[in-house]
Amino acid sequence: ADGSVAVVQGNEQEQVGPDCTVNFCENDLASGFLQKYKINVPEGQNAANCEGCSITMELIFEGEAWLSIAFSEDGKMIGSEAVIGIPGSIPQKYMLGGYDVSTIQLMPEEQQTLTDASITATNGQTIMKFTKLMSEPGEIEIVYGENRFLWAHGNDATLAYHGNNRAAFILDLAAVGVAIGEEGATNPVDPPVEVEDNRGNVPNAIQGLGGGQDCTVKFCENELTTGFLQKYRINVPDGQDPETCDGCTIDMELIYDGEAWVSIGFSLNGRMIGSEAVIGIPGSTTLKYNLNGYTDNLVQPMPQEQQTLTDASTVFQNGQTIMKFTKIMKEPGEVEILFGDNDFLWAHGSAPALTYHASRSAFVLNLSSGAAQEVTAPNKGLWLAHGVILFLAWGVFVPFAVQASLLRKLLPEGGIWFQIHRGLNTISLALFIAGFAISVATTKKEEQPHFSNPHRRMGLAMFIMAILQVIGGIVRPHNPLEGEKKKPVRVGWEVGHRVLGVSLLACGFWQMYEGILLYGVKYSTDESDEEAITIAYWVWISVMIAVMVLGGAFFKFRN
Repeated sequence: ADGSVAVVQGNEQEQVGPDCTVNFCENDLASGFLQKYKINVPEGQNAANCEGCSITMELIFEGEAWLSIAFSEDGKMIGSEAVIGIPGSIPQKYMLGGYDVSTIQLMPEEQQTLTDASITATNGQTIMKFTKLMSEPGEIEIVYGENRFLWAHGNDATLAYHGNNRAAFILDLAAVGVAIGEEGATNPVDPPVEVEDNRGNVPNAIQGLGGGQDCTVKFCENELTTGFLQKYRINVPDGQDPETCDGCTIDMELIYDGEAWVSIGFSLNGRMIGSEAVIGIPGSTTLKYNLNGYTDNLVQPMPQEQQTLTDASTVFQNGQTIMKFTKIMKEPGEVEILFGDNDFLWAHGSAPALTYHASRSAFVLNLSSGAAQEVTAPNKGLWLAHGVILFLAWGVFVPFAVQASLLRKLLPEGGIWFQIHRGLNTISLALFIAGFAISVATTKKEEQPHFSNPHRRMGLAMFIMAILQVIGGIVRPHNPLEGEKKKPVRVGWEVGHRVLGVSLLACGFWQMYEGILLYGVKYSTDESDEEAITIAYWVWISVMIAVMVLGGAFFKFRN
């Protein structure tokens, strides 16, 4: 035997390819990322209904990075199980609970049943190897037939968000390694195998690609949100194929129920800043923009030479805003649109004028399969903790500390006001340091530049000012005894202490509001929820300000 498998058709045998129970089969996951696997069948068993079968797998990646292969019931990440290898450690089994790294959890020790598991980075390659039981209690079974797998890798050896470096695919272990997914079939068998894609549609398996429809022939549709529809079609020149196409374009149509500006963005990481977008304004322009920030003045049209859209229009008719355009998928110096997974962003306003968006979200759309999945940015819990901690510091304890000083006449005599003032400020400083540390650590974890926007730079300035305020409080000139006149140095210190304190408090109020907006943009929070939180925030801050201003003025004038 030569390790091949034969398929019987009528009275003839047709040799198809290597038998993956004898030799390793191979599957190109992506350019520079190879999967090799072999099914181990115990003596006296057969692969189709095997007790104790295992699969030996090897992933070979060109570069140094963490690697992962996952086993899924529906082709989606959440709820799947994975083997993840990080160079310098041992590959282990994980539960994929969400998109945030904090929700990627190690399975319990009793489920860590991999054997011969290793991952090494040598000679410019990362190689992960392991053997796994195909059927394990309470886990997703790997069958001798069609399996839904997912692959991913990082940009380096630290486990972090994978960006575009991932895809779902279907691998038929019984059909000599027929893989249907982003990269097509390995050792394909005729006729092509038909399987269900992630949304339960039967795809065409054309060139080994999934998809409920062929989006190179007719328009495919994707509901972005209620009342907002995306339609698209890929235009492939004669003699080209969509995967390696030179000159491919995409026709896109956005249909919004209402009159407002509409936008579709193209991103490398699912985030707004640094992305590019096509924005349409009814009765005006449909242009390409650079998204350099969250404010209107940082959303700028690209230079004229990059305005390459054709058949572009945005109209309002019959109660709908409809934007249409054709865009070249690969343009120099711009984010490329792939015939595979793409990070897109959508947004729309509440009126035709281009202002802050009324709603928006990030999502991943696979143009080869039509599968769309909403994306949540990582580290949501950490940024929420950052916001809550700093609200307690600057929205609660610091205002109460100031009120203890201004309203000291309401407190018992004997300096109790000062003890409260100092104690509350000490707590707020400790919270500020904790919140600041979370911000710095999470920014580093996300591989983002530190202090790169006004919110972060203001946070750094406030941190320095707060430390100076504390030092000033410790080395303050002594208050004169009763009947003595204050020395000029004491008067100057009091003025400086109050001015710096008021400045810090004003900056804190602005920072907290800006943080609510940034969190809403980053995690695509519901518009009504964001509005409710913003209203509640300003009501609370208004009460704090009123107590400080009116209470302080009352006792000042009374004295």
